[in-house]
Amino acid sequence: MLGCPVSSSPVDRMAHSRGQGLPDILRLRTGIVPAFPDAVCRPRTADEVSSVLARCDGAGIEVVPWGGGTSVTGGVNVLESARPVIVMDLEELAGLEGLDETSRLATFGAGILGPRLEEALAMHGYTLGHFPQSWELSSLGGWVVTRSAGQESLGFGRIDDMVAGLKIIAPAGRLELSPMPGSAAGPDLKRLVLGSEGRFGVVTSVTVRIRPLPQERTVEATLLPTWDDGMNTVRALLQASVPLTMLRLSDPPETQVAMAVGLATSPAASLVRRYLRVRGIGDGACLLLAGVAGDPGTIRQTLTRARHIIRRGHGVSLGTRPGKTWLRDRFRHPYLRDGLLDVGLATDTLETAAPWSALHDVRRRVRGAIEGALETNGERVAVLCHVSHPYPDGASLYFTFFFRTAADPGETIARWAAIKRAATKEIAAAGATLSHHHGIGQWHAPWLEEEIGSDGVRILRSIARTLDPNAILNPHVLLDPMERLEA
Repeated sequence: MLGCPVSSSPVDRMAHSRGQGLPDILRLRTGIVPAFPDAVCRPRTADEVSSVLARCDGAGIEVVPWGGGTSVTGGVNVLESARPVIVMDLEELAGLEGLDETSRLATFGAGILGPRLEEALAMHGYTLGHFPQSWELSSLGGWVVTRSAGQESLGFGRIDDMVAGLKIIAPAGRLELSPMPGSAAGPDLKRLVLGSEGRFGVVTSVTVRIRPLPQERTVEATLLPTWDDGMNTVRALLQASVPLTMLRLSDPPETQVAMAVGLATSPAASLVRRYLRVRGIGDGACLLLAGVAGDPGTIRQTLTRARHIIRRGHGVSLGTRPGKTWLRDRFRHPYLRDGLLDVGLATDTLETAAPWSALHDVRRRVRGAIEGALETNGERVAVLCHVSHPYPDGASLYFTFFFRTAADPGETIARWAAIKRAATKEIAAAGATLSHHHGIGQWHAPWLEEEIGSDGVRILRSIARTLDPNAILNPHVLLDPMERLEA
């Protein structure tokens, strides 16, 4: 019927019903998923994508594009609908389609996952350098439509910077945007696709800018006496244009957790802590991880410059051992969520970004909103925070929070929603962005107008109507004003 392989297997439909947000995991674990797709299709070519969309448009069938399914904002969640719903899994569009080594451009099917993409490039001595937390399970197309940022975005850039060209298919048209090193031929249509979350069309192919594989990666750890010392040091490193690939500054609570599972477990822990106190490093200390990639000479020169600035901030070096541990474990952290749920603790994350001049206030306000969100329930919420993805003019704040689960999974979801609601309202009120790299999805959509204005929303709606006049493509993300935190 649809012109490509279609599955109506109950397991397939269940696996494609929700993303990877905390409520999604809770629903899948407890069997309270409210809706499933009617089928899952897997087109093998761009022409098959076009055929599926044409037939679904004519029959009034909603289509949810699916890359890796790792959305933590409700971006791929299937909702109860008066219309049939299918999920379009793009895993068959996953090959290396072209490599231009002279221009250092590589073209891939949009469904390719992070490890396969890097393996394909490594065979030719290249890397994309895009490593989001979900790297093992997320897709290139998913990165594009959510405007993803990898952990080494400081050195390699965001996905926005990496995309040179792309192809997108919508029910009412196609865009084939060829790679250009630069252009003044009107507004950049690639920017309309970046962050569109499948609402404007299905990305089938992406051309990205690649780089030679670095010979080495090194991450050095430093403790700064206070949060202010850490923030000032990170800003100084950015504004001095030190060519690091990564900077991550943990606030005191997150630093204490890191110390508890790192330095405090070593035989010399008490000696280390005594030494740090002598150097002026107490319980308010903040852990800074600074990463650099390249040849040994470049790494040595970069770290020499970085250490000079860090010493001005009264930093005390911990060497490379904590950095090696972080590199080894950086993709394992999300899997801790299931283990914590098993013992009655729920954990989730949220992130934002703001200029340096506003970051202190944003952190204070959002932390307070999270900590106090469950006070009426007599529950406490623990909050950790770090600065990452820094820029000369600002940075991202990434919050991790923990709270007790309830006996009723619906009540646990309600607790999560109360936290998310309180934090998001405070982010919007503080003038920070709703999302630095997780996207808008369904869960942030009600607040989008506060960030981009009513005219901004009207323009995006107009584009959606032009490309998808019957609103069959992921209709509840980005532009749907209804709050769906507990849907």
